[in-house]
Formats: sequence, C-alpha cells, structure tokens
Amino acid sequence: MRRLPEPARTGRWSVSPAVGAMIAATLPTALAVAALAPALVTALVEPYQILGHIWDGPPAALLGARPGVVDGGGNVLAALLLTIAAGLAATGFSGGRPARAIPVVLPGAAITLLITPISLGMGWPHSTMAALAVFTLAMLGLALTPPPPDAEVARSLRLTRILVFGIGMAAGGAGLAGALATRQLTLFTLGAAVGVGAVAALGGRTQNARILGWLFASVMAQTFVFTTGLVFGLAPAWSAFGVLAVGAILLLVAALLPRLRRPEAMREANTVEWSGYGAALIAAALAYDSPRHIAALLAAWGAVLGMAAVRPYRNPTERRTLFWSAVACEIIAWWLLMALADVVLPEAYTLPFAALALLVGLLELRHRSDLSSWVAYGPALVAAFLPTMVIVMAGNDSPVRQVLLLLGGVATLIFGSNRRQQAPVIIGAVVTALAALRALFSFGPWLVLIPVGLLLLAFGANNENRRRTQERFRAVRGMR
Repeated sequence: MRRLPEPARTGRWSVSPAVGAMIAATLPTALAVAALAPALVTALVEPYQILGHIWDGPPAALLGARPGVVDGGGNVLAALLLTIAAGLAATGFSGGRPARAIPVVLPGAAITLLITPISLGMGWPHSTMAALAVFTLAMLGLALTPPPPDAEVARSLRLTRILVFGIGMAAGGAGLAGALATRQLTLFTLGAAVGVGAVAALGGRTQNARILGWLFASVMAQTFVFTTGLVFGLAPAWSAFGVLAVGAILLLVAALLPRLRRPEAMREANTVEWSGYGAALIAAALAYDSPRHIAALLAAWGAVLGMAAVRPYRNPTERRTLFWSAVACEIIAWWLLMALADVVLPEAYTLPFAALALLVGLLELRHRSDLSSWVAYGPALVAAFLPTMVIVMAGNDSPVRQVLLLLGGVATLIFGSNRRQQAPVIIGAVVTALAALRALFSFGPWLVLIPVGLLLLAFGANNENRRRTQERFRAVRGMR
C-alpha cells in the first residue's frame, strides 16, 4: 500500500512566539491593571491638589492612608509577580539581547513602584519619590537602550516603548506636582531632573533621545536657577544672571564637546546652541524692567557670543553674524550704562561702537584678504568721525574737540597711506581738511597746529614720489 508523502516542515512559527506570548498575557494583564486602578489613580492624580498650595506643605489628604486602596501589600505582590513573569518572558524572547528586554519589564516595574507607597498606607513624600523614580527609570530606560529595527516582524517592543513613555510622563507630572509642596523637595526634584536630562543627552543611543535630553536638561536647569532665586528671596532680575549662565554653558558645550563637531551631529549641536539662545531671551524677559540689569546681561552675552563665533566648523556667514551680534550687544549695553550715568558727551556713545566695528573689520580682513577697505573700515570710521564732525562744523564745540578731531584725521590718513587702504586715506583726508578749515576760522589757541595738519596732508598721504602727481592719484585709485 502506497504511503502519502508527509507535508514539508518549514521549522517556522506561524505566529511569532513573542507576539503569541503577548496575546496570551493580554487578558490577565488587563484584569490586574483593573484591580490596581484605584491605587494608580491615587498615585497619579491626587498630587495635583498641591498646585493650589505651592510651598504651603502637602494637603492633609496626601499624608495618611486612603481608604479603599490600602490592602497590606496584596496589590504590590500581584504587580511584582506580573513584572517578574514579564521579565522572564522578555529575556527568553530577546534573542540574547537583554537591552531589548528592559522596555518590556519597565511597565510592570513602574506600576509596582507607583502603587507600593499607596498600597502600604504611606503618603507624601513617599508617593512623590516613587513617582519621580518611575519617571527616571522610564526615561533613562528608553534613552539608553537601542530602539528595535524597522524591519522587525514583532511590533510589540515598539508599542511597549510608547507605553513606557506615556507612563513616565504621567509619573513625572505627578512627581513634580507633589514636589511643589515644599521648597527643599522642589529644588531636589529640579536638580535631579537636570541630571536625568544630562545623562540622556550624553549617553542616549539615538540622536532623537539625545536631542530630547538636551532640551529637557536645558529647561530644567533654567527652572532650577530661577527657583533657587525665589527660595532665597532674589528679584527675578538677579535670577536672570543664573539663567544666562545656563545659556552660556550650553553654547560652550556646543563649541567644545568633540561629538558635536561631527557633521552627522549637526542637528544635535544646533539644538544645544539654540537652547542657549533661548536661555538668553528668557534672561532678558526676567530683567525687562531693570535697565541696569539689562545692560549687564547684554555685556555678558556679547562676550559669550564672541566665544561662540570661534567654533571651528562655522561657515563665514554664521561667524560674521555672531561677531556683529556680539558687537551689537556690547554697544547697547554701553549706551544703557552711559544713559544711566547721565553721560551727555556724544563721543562716549559713538567711539566704543567705532572701536568694536574696527575690531570686527580687522578680523574680517584676516579671513578675507580680498575684502574692500570700505567694508572693513568704513562703518567704524564713519561712526568715529561723523558725530564729532557735525558738532565741530555747527560751532558747538571746544578747542580740545577740534584738536582731537584734527589729530584723529591725520592719524587715519597716515594709517591708510602706510597700509595702502583707500577708505582710511579718503576719510582721513576729508576729516583733516574740514577740521583744519574750521580751526582756521575759530582763532583759538590751537591755531599753531594748522600748519602741522596741512603739512601732513600734503606730504604724508602716500609714499610715492611727490613730484609725480599723476602716479600718486593712480596709486590711490589702486587701493582697496
């Protein structure tokens, strides 16, 4: 009798073992969560009562045992057993990769931690510390473990990671609300949050995890500094300096951390840098009603921007933008300080701008040798001479101002002639001529300096042969 051939064996499961185990565990898990729901609601919802009584201590309802949720540890034992079972199953199905089992274990572990103080009759602050611990474990567990690849057949791990994120956010909100009961616990919570964000930012396995870590650490650090000022009774304008310091640290990290210099880390580096700029805006908002503090903040931020501009991989446009932004911050700060000190001398406002603009022009010439002298020196020279020239020509001047203007024009003329720069030569010659003519009609005691100015104008404009006038003008036209 002929035997029928047996069907071929493929050696594969029609359903993934991990998916099958998850499906089989769905009903028991749902029943367990339903049984634990009162304790979970108490742990995640009731702390928000503190929002109406910040730093006034915890409400009496949060201090003692809540009826209906204290069971002597039965709920805790049930949740713990579920967590252990999930951990064993996840370890078995992880294919020798324990990092993949961690997100599977975290939901059960988080629920166990959340309900333990409530089920054992322990109120605040134990419930708040448990919520904060759950937030820390959930967020670091996600940030420090690799995500599953997109091609994985079983999508349970990705769904589990989303669940862990949701549990972590809910626990973090409840923990922060509970921490607002006292000043000390608030400062501890914010400081620990900075540490959690920093660990995720420095050790995250994906760029998205690191970016979220930087953002979270930045926001928590600024909040921590501001809250510290409130605890010690400082005005918001003084706390602004701490917030600005956080922004400066972020810019320094973006410039000095080797990992952020790689081309593939550009998004992360930009996140860190823009977080620093955001801190500067928040600092300015905190001190908006105090011009003196605004001036000090601008002066400090200008120095920080100047350091940030030297980051090695910046393109020329970014570097110029940061340099000019630093100049603008310093100039506005100087103007505010002069106004607050009731200084009415115009040069006190114009000369610092001219000096900083000249510095920027010199730095630009070092990087761009083809740059025109009108672009490099023009703004600085116009800012330095034009206001004083207007005052002198209007007659509202003093002999000292006339002499200083004349000497400044001569010095600029000599500098431009030696460096073969067209802008200093022309601007210096115009200033010297006008200042000399004004002094000629003023009949002041400084008339003796006019021959000196005219002599320098005639013989110091260039280094060419004075007997070849045509060649001299051609040399001026050939300047940059």
